[in-house]
Amino acid sequence: MKINQITYYDHELEWRFEPIQFSDLTLLVGVSGVGKTQILQSIMNLRKIAKGSSFNGVEWKISFCVNNKQYYWEGKFEEKKVASLIIEDERVENNKFKILQEILFINQEIIIERNEKEIIFKGKQLPKLSPFQSAVDILGEEEDISPIKNGFNKIIYSDHSTGEVVNEIYPLIYASLAREDFTLEDIQKRNLPIQIKLALAYEHNPIFFTKIKERFIDVFLQVEDIKIEPDENNNSLSKIIAEYPFIQIKEKGVNNWISQNQISSGMFRTLMHISEIYLSGKDTVILIDEFENSLGVNCIDVLTDLLLKNRNIQFIITSHHPYIINNIQMEHWKIVTRKGGIVTARDAKDFNLGKSRHQAFMQLINLSDYKEGIKVR
Repeated sequence: MKINQITYYDHELEWRFEPIQFSDLTLLVGVSGVGKTQILQSIMNLRKIAKGSSFNGVEWKISFCVNNKQYYWEGKFEEKKVASLIIEDERVENNKFKILQEILFINQEIIIERNEKEIIFKGKQLPKLSPFQSAVDILGEEEDISPIKNGFNKIIYSDHSTGEVVNEIYPLIYASLAREDFTLEDIQKRNLPIQIKLALAYEHNPIFFTKIKERFIDVFLQVEDIKIEPDENNNSLSKIIAEYPFIQIKEKGVNNWISQNQISSGMFRTLMHISEIYLSGKDTVILIDEFENSLGVNCIDVLTDLLLKNRNIQFIITSHHPYIINNIQMEHWKIVTRKGGIVTARDAKDFNLGKSRHQAFMQLINLSDYKEGIKVR
Protein backbone atom coordinates (compact mmCIF):
# COMPACT_ATOMS: atom_id res chain seq x y z
CA MET A 1 0.00 0.00 0.00
CA LYS A 2 1.08 3.56 -0.62
CA ILE A 3 -0.88 6.48 0.81
CA ASN A 4 -1.08 9.40 -1.61
CA GLN A 5 -3.33 11.93 0.15
CA ILE A 6 -5.55 12.19 3.22
CA THR A 7 -8.13 14.66 4.50
CA TYR A 8 -9.51 14.05 7.99
CA TYR A 9 -12.12 15.83 10.09
CA ASP A 10 -13.14 15.02 13.67
CA HIS A 11 -16.43 16.89 14.11
CA GLU A 12 -16.74 15.93 17.78
CA LEU A 13 -13.39 17.47 18.69
CA GLU A 14 -13.69 20.25 16.08
CA TRP A 15 -10.28 19.25 14.74
CA ARG A 16 -9.23 18.59 11.18
CA PHE A 17 -6.32 18.65 8.82
CA GLU A 18 -6.35 19.96 5.30
CA PRO A 19 -5.39 17.58 2.43
CA ILE A 20 -1.89 16.22 2.99
CA GLN A 21 0.06 14.55 0.20
CA PHE A 22 2.58 11.86 1.09
CA SER A 23 5.60 10.49 -0.75
CA ASP A 24 7.74 7.39 -0.13
CA LEU A 25 9.33 9.27 2.78
CA THR A 26 7.47 12.07 4.53
CA LEU A 27 8.92 13.94 7.50
CA LEU A 28 6.31 15.93 9.41
CA VAL A 29 8.16 18.76 11.14
CA GLY A 30 6.82 21.33 13.57
CA VAL A 31 6.81 22.40 17.19
CA SER A 32 5.31 20.17 19.89
CA GLY A 33 1.51 20.22 20.01
CA VAL A 34 1.04 21.35 16.45
CA GLY A 35 -0.74 18.16 15.33
CA LYS A 36 1.95 15.83 13.96
CA THR A 37 1.01 12.90 16.21
CA GLN A 38 -2.70 13.39 15.47
CA ILE A 39 -1.98 12.99 11.76
CA LEU A 40 -0.40 9.59 12.41
CA GLN A 41 -3.24 8.65 14.75
CA SER A 42 -5.77 9.59 12.07
CA ILE A 43 -4.10 7.19 9.65
CA MET A 44 -4.33 4.47 12.29
CA ASN A 45 -8.01 5.34 12.80
CA LEU A 46 -8.62 4.75 9.09
CA ARG A 47 -6.93 1.37 9.46
CA LYS A 48 -9.36 0.59 12.29
CA ILE A 49 -12.35 1.80 10.24
CA ALA A 50 -11.31 -0.54 7.43
CA LYS A 51 -11.44 -3.34 10.02
CA GLY A 52 -14.90 -2.45 11.34
CA SER A 53 -14.42 0.20 14.03
CA SER A 54 -16.60 3.28 14.23
CA PHE A 55 -15.63 6.77 15.40
CA ASN A 56 -17.88 9.54 16.58
CA GLY A 57 -18.18 12.38 14.09
CA VAL A 58 -15.21 11.36 11.95
CA GLU A 59 -15.14 12.25 8.24
CA TRP A 60 -12.35 11.22 5.89
CA LYS A 61 -11.05 11.17 2.34
CA ILE A 62 -8.05 9.07 1.34
CA SER A 63 -6.43 8.17 -1.96
CA PHE A 64 -3.95 5.32 -2.07
CA CYS A 65 -2.40 2.69 -4.31
CA VAL A 66 -2.46 -1.10 -3.89
CA ASN A 67 -1.03 -3.52 -6.46
CA ASN A 68 -0.77 -0.76 -9.09
CA LYS A 69 -4.45 0.16 -8.73
CA GLN A 70 -5.56 3.60 -7.62
CA TYR A 71 -8.21 3.83 -4.87
CA TYR A 72 -10.23 6.71 -3.49
CA TRP A 73 -12.27 6.15 -0.32
CA GLU A 74 -14.32 8.63 1.63
CA GLY A 75 -16.90 8.43 4.37
CA LYS A 76 -18.55 10.09 7.32
CA PHE A 77 -19.87 8.89 10.68
CA GLU A 78 -22.71 10.48 12.59
CA GLU A 79 -21.86 12.71 15.53
CA LYS A 80 -23.44 11.96 18.92
CA LYS A 81 -23.05 13.51 22.34
CA VAL A 82 -20.97 11.23 24.56
CA ALA A 83 -19.49 11.63 28.03
CA SER A 84 -16.31 13.65 27.64
CA LEU A 85 -14.49 11.84 30.46
CA ILE A 86 -14.71 8.40 28.85
CA ILE A 87 -11.42 7.39 27.31
CA GLU A 88 -11.25 6.92 23.56
CA ASP A 89 -11.01 3.12 23.49
CA GLU A 90 -14.08 2.78 25.74
CA ARG A 91 -16.02 5.25 23.64
CA VAL A 92 -15.40 3.22 20.52
CA GLU A 93 -16.20 -0.06 22.26
CA ASN A 94 -19.34 1.01 24.11
CA ASN A 95 -20.85 3.31 21.48
CA LYS A 96 -21.55 2.53 17.86
CA PHE A 97 -21.81 5.33 15.35
CA LYS A 98 -23.70 5.03 12.08
CA ILE A 99 -22.03 5.69 8.75
CA LEU A 100 -23.90 8.47 6.99
CA GLN A 101 -22.11 8.14 3.68
CA GLU A 102 -19.34 6.12 2.05
CA ILE A 103 -17.88 6.07 -1.46
CA LEU A 104 -15.15 3.91 -2.98
CA PHE A 105 -13.57 4.32 -6.41
CA ILE A 106 -11.11 1.90 -8.03
CA ASN A 107 -9.22 3.39 -10.98
CA GLN A 108 -11.89 6.14 -11.17
CA GLU A 109 -14.70 3.57 -11.39
CA ILE A 110 -17.26 3.77 -8.58
CA ILE A 111 -17.53 0.45 -6.73
CA ILE A 112 -19.35 1.37 -3.51
CA GLU A 113 -21.90 4.12 -3.02
CA ARG A 114 -23.59 4.28 0.35
CA ASN A 115 -25.96 6.52 2.27
CA GLU A 116 -28.07 6.05 5.40
CA LYS A 117 -30.66 3.98 3.52
CA GLU A 118 -28.74 1.72 1.15
CA ILE A 119 -25.43 0.31 -0.05
CA ILE A 120 -24.84 0.01 -3.78
CA PHE A 121 -22.02 -2.39 -4.68
CA LYS A 122 -20.95 -2.48 -8.34
CA GLY A 123 -24.34 -1.11 -9.40
CA LYS A 124 -26.44 -3.51 -7.31
CA GLN A 125 -28.29 -2.74 -4.09
CA LEU A 126 -27.27 -4.99 -1.20
CA PRO A 127 -29.53 -6.40 1.53
CA LYS A 128 -29.66 -4.39 4.74
CA LEU A 129 -26.28 -4.65 6.49
CA SER A 130 -24.71 -3.24 9.64
CA PRO A 131 -24.93 0.57 9.63
CA PHE A 132 -21.94 0.82 11.98
CA GLN A 133 -19.26 -0.94 9.90
CA SER A 134 -17.56 0.36 6.80
CA ALA A 135 -18.47 -1.34 3.56
CA VAL A 136 -14.77 -2.05 3.14
CA ASP A 137 -14.97 -4.22 6.25
CA ILE A 138 -18.34 -5.80 5.43
CA LEU A 139 -17.31 -6.67 1.87
CA GLY A 140 -13.73 -7.47 2.74
CA GLU A 141 -13.85 -10.97 1.22
CA GLU A 142 -14.96 -9.68 -2.19
CA GLU A 143 -12.31 -9.83 -4.91
CA ASP A 144 -12.38 -6.06 -5.51
CA ILE A 145 -12.25 -5.17 -1.80
CA SER A 146 -9.85 -7.70 -0.25
CA PRO A 147 -6.73 -5.90 -1.58
CA ILE A 148 -7.87 -2.80 0.31
CA LYS A 149 -8.18 -4.64 3.62
CA ASN A 150 -4.81 -6.29 3.04
CA GLY A 151 -3.33 -2.89 2.25
CA PHE A 152 -4.58 -1.31 5.47
CA ASN A 153 -3.23 -4.31 7.41
CA LYS A 154 0.21 -3.28 6.17
CA ILE A 155 0.10 0.00 8.08
CA ILE A 156 2.34 -0.27 11.15
CA TYR A 157 2.55 2.19 14.03
CA SER A 158 6.15 1.73 15.14
CA ASP A 159 6.47 2.16 18.90
CA HIS A 160 9.34 0.43 20.68
CA SER A 161 9.62 2.39 23.90
CA THR A 162 10.39 -0.67 26.04
CA GLY A 163 12.34 -3.87 25.62
CA GLU A 164 10.15 -5.99 27.86
CA VAL A 165 7.42 -8.42 26.88
CA VAL A 166 4.83 -7.35 29.45
CA ASN A 167 2.17 -10.00 28.82
CA GLU A 168 1.75 -13.46 27.32
CA ILE A 169 0.43 -12.38 23.91
CA TYR A 170 3.76 -12.62 22.06
CA PRO A 171 4.71 -16.01 23.54
CA LEU A 172 1.26 -17.36 22.63
CA ILE A 173 1.61 -16.13 19.05
CA TYR A 174 5.10 -17.57 18.76
CA ALA A 175 4.01 -20.92 20.20
CA SER A 176 1.26 -21.17 17.57
CA LEU A 177 3.90 -20.83 14.83
CA ALA A 178 6.34 -23.38 16.24
CA ARG A 179 5.56 -26.17 13.76
CA GLU A 180 5.67 -24.00 10.64
CA ASP A 181 8.64 -23.49 8.36
CA PHE A 182 9.24 -19.92 7.20
CA THR A 183 11.00 -18.53 4.16
CA LEU A 184 12.14 -14.90 4.28
CA GLU A 185 9.21 -13.95 2.05
CA ASP A 186 6.80 -15.70 4.43
CA ILE A 187 8.16 -13.70 7.36
CA GLN A 188 7.96 -10.40 5.49
CA LYS A 189 4.40 -11.01 4.32
CA ARG A 190 2.96 -12.13 7.65
CA ASN A 191 1.16 -9.56 9.81
CA LEU A 192 3.16 -10.27 12.98
CA PRO A 193 4.83 -8.17 15.71
CA ILE A 194 8.36 -7.29 14.66
CA GLN A 195 9.90 -9.05 17.68
CA ILE A 196 8.34 -12.30 16.52
CA LYS A 197 9.47 -11.73 12.94
CA LEU A 198 13.01 -11.20 14.20
CA ALA A 199 12.85 -14.41 16.22
CA LEU A 200 11.60 -16.30 13.14
CA ALA A 201 14.43 -14.86 11.05
CA TYR A 202 16.94 -15.98 13.70
CA GLU A 203 15.53 -19.51 13.64
CA HIS A 204 14.73 -20.01 9.96
CA ASN A 205 16.92 -17.51 8.07
CA PRO A 206 20.23 -17.14 9.96
CA ILE A 207 22.06 -15.63 6.96
CA PHE A 208 19.50 -12.83 6.66
CA PHE A 209 19.42 -12.38 10.43
CA THR A 210 23.19 -11.82 10.27
CA LYS A 211 22.60 -8.84 7.95
CA ILE A 212 20.36 -7.25 10.59
CA LYS A 213 22.87 -8.04 13.33
CA GLU A 214 25.76 -6.53 11.36
CA ARG A 215 23.79 -3.35 10.66
CA PHE A 216 23.09 -3.06 14.38
CA ILE A 217 26.75 -3.60 15.28
CA ASP A 218 27.65 -0.80 12.84
CA VAL A 219 25.83 1.48 15.28
CA PHE A 220 26.92 -0.08 18.57
CA LEU A 221 30.55 -1.07 18.10
CA GLN A 222 30.75 -2.50 21.64
CA VAL A 223 28.33 -5.28 20.66
CA GLU A 224 29.85 -8.50 19.33
CA ASP A 225 26.83 -10.77 19.02
CA ILE A 226 23.02 -11.06 19.27
CA LYS A 227 20.98 -14.16 19.92
CA ILE A 228 17.25 -14.71 20.25
CA GLU A 229 16.68 -17.67 22.50
CA PRO A 230 14.79 -18.59 25.69
CA ASP A 231 16.23 -16.99 28.80
CA GLU A 232 17.91 -19.89 30.59
CA ASN A 233 18.73 -17.79 33.65
CA ASN A 234 15.14 -17.00 34.60
CA ASN A 235 13.44 -19.97 36.22
CA SER A 236 10.51 -17.98 37.58
CA LEU A 237 8.74 -17.67 34.21
CA SER A 238 5.63 -19.64 33.30
CA LYS A 239 6.24 -22.51 30.85
CA ILE A 240 4.94 -20.73 27.76
CA ILE A 241 6.99 -17.59 28.46
CA ALA A 242 10.03 -19.66 29.39
CA GLU A 243 9.99 -21.16 25.88
CA TYR A 244 9.69 -17.76 24.18
CA PRO A 245 12.94 -16.55 22.54
CA PHE A 246 14.02 -13.24 24.06
CA ILE A 247 16.57 -10.88 22.53
CA GLN A 248 19.97 -11.10 24.20
CA ILE A 249 23.08 -9.06 23.46
CA LYS A 250 26.74 -9.89 24.05
CA GLU A 251 29.14 -6.97 24.51
CA LYS A 252 32.91 -7.11 24.06
CA GLY A 253 34.80 -7.80 27.27
CA VAL A 254 31.64 -8.79 29.16
CA ASN A 255 31.09 -12.44 30.04
CA ASN A 256 27.33 -12.43 30.61
CA TRP A 257 24.70 -11.86 27.94
CA ILE A 258 22.46 -8.81 28.43
CA SER A 259 18.83 -9.92 28.66
CA GLN A 260 16.05 -8.16 26.76
CA ASN A 261 14.65 -6.29 29.76
CA GLN A 262 18.11 -4.89 30.51
CA ILE A 263 18.87 -3.58 27.03
CA SER A 264 18.91 0.22 26.90
CA SER A 265 15.86 1.82 25.28
CA GLY A 266 17.99 3.37 22.53
CA MET A 267 19.65 0.08 21.62
CA PHE A 268 16.37 -1.82 21.67
CA ARG A 269 14.51 0.76 19.61
CA THR A 270 17.33 0.88 17.05
CA LEU A 271 17.27 -2.91 16.67
CA MET A 272 13.51 -2.89 16.22
CA HIS A 273 13.62 -0.14 13.59
CA ILE A 274 16.37 -1.92 11.65
CA SER A 275 14.39 -5.15 11.87
CA GLU A 276 11.23 -3.47 10.61
CA ILE A 277 13.03 -2.08 7.59
CA TYR A 278 14.50 -5.49 6.70
CA LEU A 279 11.55 -7.69 7.67
CA SER A 280 8.53 -5.68 6.50
CA GLY A 281 6.95 -6.74 3.23
CA LYS A 282 6.82 -4.69 0.09
CA ASP A 283 4.28 -1.83 0.21
CA THR A 284 4.24 -1.66 4.01
CA VAL A 285 3.50 1.77 5.51
CA ILE A 286 5.49 2.48 8.68
CA LEU A 287 4.48 5.36 10.96
CA ILE A 288 7.09 6.59 13.46
CA ASP A 289 6.24 9.29 15.98
CA GLU A 290 9.04 11.44 17.44
CA PHE A 291 11.72 9.56 15.53
CA GLU A 292 14.46 10.88 17.78
CA ASN A 293 13.10 9.42 21.04
CA SER A 294 15.72 7.37 22.90
CA LEU A 295 18.09 7.51 19.92
CA GLY A 296 21.64 8.81 20.00
CA VAL A 297 23.24 10.61 17.07
CA ASN A 298 24.96 7.41 15.89
CA CYS A 299 21.57 5.62 15.77
CA ILE A 300 19.89 8.47 13.92
CA ASP A 301 22.56 8.51 11.20
CA VAL A 302 22.24 4.80 10.38
CA LEU A 303 18.45 4.69 10.58
CA THR A 304 18.05 7.82 8.47
CA ASP A 305 20.32 6.27 5.84
CA LEU A 306 18.15 3.14 5.80
CA LEU A 307 14.96 5.21 5.46
CA LEU A 308 16.35 7.12 2.51
CA LYS A 309 17.57 4.01 0.68
CA ASN A 310 14.45 1.87 1.09
CA ARG A 311 11.81 2.49 -1.58
CA ASN A 312 9.69 -0.64 -1.14
CA ILE A 313 8.30 0.75 2.13
CA GLN A 314 6.56 4.05 2.77
CA PHE A 315 7.67 5.95 5.87
CA ILE A 316 5.68 8.74 7.51
CA ILE A 317 7.61 10.07 10.50
CA THR A 318 7.41 13.05 12.83
CA SER A 319 10.13 15.09 14.48
CA HIS A 320 10.96 18.49 15.85
CA HIS A 321 14.59 17.55 16.47
CA PRO A 322 17.03 19.82 14.57
CA TYR A 323 19.53 17.05 13.89
CA ILE A 324 16.97 14.82 12.17
CA ILE A 325 15.43 17.62 10.13
CA ASN A 326 18.88 18.71 8.99
CA ASN A 327 19.77 15.16 7.90
CA ILE A 328 16.74 14.54 5.67
CA GLN A 329 16.44 16.35 2.36
CA MET A 330 13.91 19.16 2.39
CA GLU A 331 12.00 17.57 -0.51
CA HIS A 332 10.68 15.14 2.13
CA TRP A 333 9.65 17.82 4.65
CA LYS A 334 6.06 18.70 5.45
CA ILE A 335 5.96 21.78 7.68
CA VAL A 336 3.00 21.41 10.04
CA THR A 337 1.20 24.41 11.50
CA ARG A 338 -2.10 24.75 13.33
CA LYS A 339 -4.62 27.55 13.63
CA GLY A 340 -7.23 26.64 16.23
CA GLY A 341 -8.40 23.16 15.26
CA ILE A 342 -7.22 23.37 11.64
CA VAL A 343 -3.91 21.65 10.90
CA THR A 344 -2.03 22.35 7.69
CA ALA A 345 1.04 20.56 6.29
CA ARG A 346 2.90 22.39 3.53
CA ASP A 347 5.90 21.53 1.38
CA ALA A 348 9.22 23.20 2.15
CA LYS A 349 9.25 24.68 -1.36
CA ASP A 350 6.16 26.72 -0.47
CA PHE A 351 8.35 28.75 1.90
CA ASN A 352 11.10 29.45 -0.68
CA LEU A 353 13.77 27.90 1.50
CA GLY A 354 17.42 27.75 0.41
CA LYS A 355 18.71 25.18 -2.08
CA SER A 356 21.24 23.55 0.22
CA ARG A 357 19.99 21.37 3.07
CA HIS A 358 21.81 23.39 5.72
CA GLN A 359 20.63 26.72 4.34
CA ALA A 360 17.06 25.44 4.14
CA PHE A 361 17.24 24.17 7.72
CA MET A 362 18.53 27.49 9.06
CA GLN A 363 15.74 29.33 7.27
CA LEU A 364 13.18 26.83 8.53
CA ILE A 365 13.96 27.29 12.22
CA ASN A 366 13.68 31.03 11.79
CA LEU A 367 10.34 30.95 9.97
CA SER A 368 7.55 32.55 11.95
CA ASP A 369 5.22 29.80 10.71
CA TYR A 370 7.56 27.22 12.23
CA LYS A 371 8.42 29.01 15.49
CA GLU A 372 4.81 30.05 16.05
CA GLY A 373 3.25 26.85 14.70
CA ILE A 374 0.18 27.03 16.94
CA LYS A 375 -2.03 30.06 16.56
CA VAL A 376 -5.38 30.98 18.00
CA ARG A 377 -8.24 31.70 15.67
